[in-house]
Amino acid sequence: MKRYAKLLIQNNSFNFIILILIVLNGIFIGIQTYDWAPAWIHYIQLIILIFFLIEVIIRWVGRNSTAEYFKDAWNYFDVAIVILGIIPEIADIILTEENSSQSSVWATLRVLRIIQLSRSVRAVKEFQILITVLIKSIKSLSYIGILFLLIMYIYAIIGVTLFKNPDYDKTEHLHLTVSNPDPYGDIGEAFFTLFRILTGEDWTDLRYNMLNNKYTTSNEHTVTATNVPNWVKTFYHVSWMIIAAYLLMNLVVGAIVSNFQMVLDARKSEQGNNS
Repeated sequence: MKRYAKLLIQNNSFNFIILILIVLNGIFIGIQTYDWAPAWIHYIQLIILIFFLIEVIIRWVGRNSTAEYFKDAWNYFDVAIVILGIIPEIADIILTEENSSQSSVWATLRVLRIIQLSRSVRAVKEFQILITVLIKSIKSLSYIGILFLLIMYIYAIIGVTLFKNPDYDKTEHLHLTVSNPDPYGDIGEAFFTLFRILTGEDWTDLRYNMLNNKYTTSNEHTVTATNVPNWVKTFYHVSWMIIAAYLLMNLVVGAIVSNFQMVLDARKSEQGNNS
């Protein structure tokens, strides 16, 4: 039985069938979000879940050794995903009464079904390589993230110090609302503004709205919103765009590409040793 289980695990057709079941399960989960979804879809999902459970059992039976099985992190991943798929089914049986507390718990547990789609990572080797690269990149990315937050914090303080406008609601370009606060009103809002610039979302409008931004007071005096030269406002936003969107993002890409090459080289050497 162990020999047959091992041959089945190594069979490409077996892995392809599992991938097809994962995709079908994901499609059925999407269909269930519609009101017209037929009830029989749920029973098909139960059958697919049983197949996933059988797969885990086959991998356990076909293991070379117990130590090797528990050494492979992907086996933990499979078991965890199957358990997360079983939990909503058990909850469906237990939570039979329709009350508000049970309904909210059930709605939360039903979301766990979508996690089964992540099993496609195990079924496709290329996905496994990408996940391995991301895991290996965490250390280098964490240092880049700390550097990014440090620079972002410095820029946020500069932005609040230079551009905070107590009378933002009186400026000629914009009116203060809940969805349109002063972009540099405080540190938190400045952080969000800098992140907005990083995504390229209307960052030029932020700069234009601050240039010669004047308003008329109740005494009919024209006052400039921020007493900062226009070139400083331009330099601030352009320099942040260059540092964050180009330099720091390139560091992230470089770290991932470097680790990607390391993982590929390690896998090639491993395949060479096995052959």
